[in-house]
Amino acid sequence: MKMNAKVAEALNTQINAELQASYTYLSMAAYFDSIDLPGFAAWFRSQSLEETEHAMRIYDFMVKRGGRVTLEGNAKPQEEYGSPEETIATALAMEEGVSAQINALFALAKEHDDYSAQHMLNWFLDEQIEEEDVFATVLDKARAADGNRWFLLELDKELGAARPVPAPEEA
Repeated sequence: MKMNAKVAEALNTQINAELQASYTYLSMAAYFDSIDLPGFAAWFRSQSLEETEHAMRIYDFMVKRGGRVTLEGNAKPQEEYGSPEETIATALAMEEGVSAQINALFALAKEHDDYSAQHMLNWFLDEQIEEEDVFATVLDKARAADGNRWFLLELDKELGAARPVPAPEEA
């Protein structure tokens, strides 16, 4: 069955949004590396990889359904932030925006009776609940640190241990 053109277009938009989020999280990781918080950096690198996986989940779905994937260029992400707290608040706001995008995608798939897209998007609905909760928790801890370097270093250790980034394979 051929995909509905509006659903396919919206899924392509979401693929590109997920890749942009990946790029943004990688930029956030670079920011944290620049202020010597490697645990935060590793955690955001892991988030970047996860967003790429999300894009590929939709990509693979479209390919299986006979849809055509179209990629756009990524916008240059923000490079500097005022604080770790500001960075995490920005990331949480991004995740809340993604939740709204997924909800709109689900509604569109429902409107066009695309049950397989609805099924695939159910995974994303659950994922976004988890993502918002995790980012809100990290933001709460960063706010509690209140700029105190010692407490930020403790949170840095916690985040570095939570989602270590796999080491690149040696050439």
